[in-house]
Amino acid sequence: MTVVELLKKLISIPSPSGKEQKVQLFIERFLKNLGFNPVRQPVEDGRFNLLLEGSSDFLVSVHVDTVPPAGFRDAYKPKERDGRIYGRGASDVKGGVAALLSALKRFRGAKPPFWAAFVVDEERDTALGSEKLLELITRVKRVLVLEPTYGKLCTSQMGTLEFTVTFECPSYHASEFERGKNPAYLLYEFVKRAERELNRPVNLLMLKSGSKLYRVPPKAEALLEVKLFPDEEPEKVARRLKSLLAGCRAELRVEDAEAYAVFRTDGTLPLLERVQIKVEGKVVKGVMPSWTDGANYHKAGKECVVFGYGSLADSHTDRESISLDELRRYETFLTELGKELLKEPSAL
Repeated sequence: MTVVELLKKLISIPSPSGKEQKVQLFIERFLKNLGFNPVRQPVEDGRFNLLLEGSSDFLVSVHVDTVPPAGFRDAYKPKERDGRIYGRGASDVKGGVAALLSALKRFRGAKPPFWAAFVVDEERDTALGSEKLLELITRVKRVLVLEPTYGKLCTSQMGTLEFTVTFECPSYHASEFERGKNPAYLLYEFVKRAERELNRPVNLLMLKSGSKLYRVPPKAEALLEVKLFPDEEPEKVARRLKSLLAGCRAELRVEDAEAYAVFRTDGTLPLLERVQIKVEGKVVKGVMPSWTDGANYHKAGKECVVFGYGSLADSHTDRESISLDELRRYETFLTELGKELLKEPSAL
């Protein structure tokens, strides 16, 4: 199978978070056909990670789960059009899975030069896959996490504070709405105040209010998110936001929080920069704006870089795709990474 054929096959196997078994069975069979012996690591409810041991202290980690179709028609029927492959997971991150499997073909017959992990549950806020994997990778010191980063080597990851805000007010017949306050309006005003207070935009992820009944809605609730920058503590930002609700019949509940992370990269970045120069002719670095499994590896004391091809902006949408050129460069990058690692003295 070529890397393009592999990606099309992977897209055609639905693997939303919680239902990754079928795609893991395909990956396991593919690796065994190459002569490798991947290890199954149970996670929960019959789900499992796959881990292939390498000959160095370097791990390439990729998640196999995707978000659901969510309005993406024929999300699991890959389409090749205008030099791109469309389908759920094309960029996030089955393109990375396909590239990694294709690169591993070059190193069959022995231990590959890097460890390879195919983990579950990344698209949920539990991230059980990478958390569980830490039990098996005590000898790994360096990690490359595959995610759509537009081909940038990301040595840090943006923090985030995700929270729910709820406003409640007495309801009135809609023809006499002037008698009271509308919680949906109060919620809107809170968002604008929050943006002024924090000097940044607030992302509206979900909004619930109103009904088909002809009345002022008694409740408005929104799931909101703000990005966190270096040296910002999630708890302090949450307190600033809660202070804006003083005197209101309102509640703010933190759903998820992650501080800005600056990864350790001393033994990782120079290696990846050499590979990137080989593939791209230059070094391109950036900041990963979204949470990744890199957070779990970083907290465990491992060096980490997040990298991959494809558009993060189009991931999770009905535009999700990756270009054929990006896919082939992905494969080349991981192959060249393996070749560079073979030049290093064994660290295990």
